[in-house]
Amino acid sequence: MEAKKYLNLRKKIAYGSGDMASNFCYSFVSAFTMIYLTDTVGMNAGIIGMLIMLSRVFDGVSDVFAGNIIDKTHHRLGKARSWMLWTIIPVALVQILMFSIPNTDQIFQYAYFFVTYTLLNAVFYTLNNVAYATLSVFITPNKQERVQLGVFRFIFTCLAGLLVSSATMSMVNAFGGGMTGWRRAAIVYSLGFAVICFISAWVCKELPESELAVAGMQEVPKENEQIGLLKTIKYLLKNKYYIYQLLINIIYNLLMTITSAVGIYYMTYILGDDTLLGLFSLVQMIPMIIGLALTPMLEKRWGIYRTNLSGFALTTIACVPFLIFGIKGMVVPMMVSHAIAWFGRGPYSGNVQALTAEISAYTLRKDKVHVEGAMFSCSSMGVKVGAGIGNALTGWLLEASHYNGTAAVQPESALSMITAMYVVLPLIFSAVTLILLALQKVEKANKEWDEKMLKKA
Repeated sequence: MEAKKYLNLRKKIAYGSGDMASNFCYSFVSAFTMIYLTDTVGMNAGIIGMLIMLSRVFDGVSDVFAGNIIDKTHHRLGKARSWMLWTIIPVALVQILMFSIPNTDQIFQYAYFFVTYTLLNAVFYTLNNVAYATLSVFITPNKQERVQLGVFRFIFTCLAGLLVSSATMSMVNAFGGGMTGWRRAAIVYSLGFAVICFISAWVCKELPESELAVAGMQEVPKENEQIGLLKTIKYLLKNKYYIYQLLINIIYNLLMTITSAVGIYYMTYILGDDTLLGLFSLVQMIPMIIGLALTPMLEKRWGIYRTNLSGFALTTIACVPFLIFGIKGMVVPMMVSHAIAWFGRGPYSGNVQALTAEISAYTLRKDKVHVEGAMFSCSSMGVKVGAGIGNALTGWLLEASHYNGTAAVQPESALSMITAMYVVLPLIFSAVTLILLALQKVEKANKEWDEKMLKKA
């Protein structure tokens, strides 16, 4: 019998658009913070990397806190939806402040950046994004619809990433360049975030608990409905599939952040044309959207496990010619292999919501506890820890290679490092992700558990 449908097209689009809002913050910050600070404000890349890394210590912990807060929330607006709405203004405001570093003593500038960066990522964006990811559990218990939500979500992610990467530099220059240009660009992205996030949260109302109970999502002992933070962490760590997923998300976002952050450097200093960044973004986003569009069909036929594994196998293979052509600076062959690699990444991006729900369902089966908010924190934590490490590594490696943002000509060591980060690291990280995906057999584990319980009954 076909599972009950809970979502119409309007709600699927509204939910997916929430990731466009998120990426008006995430993509903008991860891709352009470093070049804004080094080339416009004149700050040291190594010190920036250290501050980002220190900030991510707080950020990594805050995701589980945010998930636990959401799990304990009972409000007429919903458990997750309420936090999406409450954090809209703080996220928008702090992002503007982060790109409004005062032209004053440099020690104060470093302190100002650290405080605003930490407030944005470790506090407000964390609550907003964990709530957004968790919302998918409370608007439908239908597995196929969750896969579809993942597809819509990451199509909007691709569109936002393409817009941010291709339009930001032109926008900054159109606004007068320098600190003024960056601040005005941040205002535009923050307003876009606020409007779209509000629409997404307002349209996607959570199902009542009685409806979820019919779907089997609330059938747990009353004493297990509220658990403390330490117990929540214990349940997360007991689930090996959560560990695998957290590592995959960290590595995946580490790679995306490094290549995104160093992309503008590679186009500017290696290929000699910073406008190519938009073209490369277009070449990666269109194949990824095609891969996303095919994901529901592939998932229905093969399941999440085989679909993700096949996609990343293709990605890893395509990274080999991308490396070879990237070292030689051959633009067209690079774009072809780049397109194939991102086509292969599409299914995982579309499946990650449903996969995390499966991992949460594994804990529900074994331990009879609801930790959906904390479980979905692995997605947000992976994004932000991966992004934090990626931004920090980018700064440290640029500093180690003697990159100087104020110099007209960069040393050969800096050019070699930029090339290595952009074309070599994708192959390494894609191979590691492929290995972890091979271990991520949570679908099979849930099926075997259900069969075991059915035999006992």
